[in-house]
Amino acid sequence: MRQAVAVLLAVVASSLYALSTALQALEARAAPRESALRASLLTRLARRPLWVLGACAGVLAWPLQAMALAAGSVALVEPALGAGLVVLLVLGSTLLHEHVGRREVAGVLAVVAAVAALTVAAPGETGAFTTTGSWAIGLALVVVAPAPYALRLVRGAGGLSTTLAAGLGWAWTGLGTALLDDAIGGRHWLAAIGWGIGVGVATWGALLAEMTALQTWTATRAIPIAFGIEMLVPAALAPLLTHASPPRPVLFATALAVAGAGALLLGGSRVVGRAAQP
Repeated sequence: MRQAVAVLLAVVASSLYALSTALQALEARAAPRESALRASLLTRLARRPLWVLGACAGVLAWPLQAMALAAGSVALVEPALGAGLVVLLVLGSTLLHEHVGRREVAGVLAVVAAVAALTVAAPGETGAFTTTGSWAIGLALVVVAPAPYALRLVRGAGGLSTTLAAGLGWAWTGLGTALLDDAIGGRHWLAAIGWGIGVGVATWGALLAEMTALQTWTATRAIPIAFGIEMLVPAALAPLLTHASPPRPVLFATALAVAGAGALLLGGSRVVGRAAQP
């Protein structure tokens, strides 16, 4: 029952994230290219009502994701966020009247099948993070948060580098959120404040990298990579970072591979790309 609740919350959160992406991408594409990887990009976008509306959708999605992580494991919740790609597909089909073909149907079936398999193959709960795992996530948050500024210093504002930075930023934000949940549940308030700050700073870096990526690349190139990393990296690393192991490791690995294939099919679809860059 808890796993079903976790998946439901993750689907609602991913739907809001998808809406956020669609609205924010529209404004990001119109922003001057010279603002790439600069704080001025976000401050400029923050003056645009449509972008702010998208940001509000993302803000609403985050506590739902946190609730999903409290109800289910990272290995289940993060892949379930792939439902956001299905939402973008629906937006592209219904609002923009794009044709849904075999590629899109196959992508939807792959994501749905993978999440269904993970409900029995993934650990029921995230479990306690190991000391090494907690340190690894903390250090990773420190690295991914300033990544956009490091890329700017080395003139790395290209589509691939910023998309990778965005995907890794959101992936570690998800893991940091799980640790924040764990700290709140254990009433470790100082640790909760620390993880909250880490998640907030990493979110800034991931958002800046994502907006720059959408300036540089088409959505059909950026979305499958960013979504794939955000979905699969936390789930794949969870057994190494926590004391919880998947009860069916072969099915677990297969489901993650199927989820990744579904993300590639949907993320690279013209229908999804049009919805994310109307």
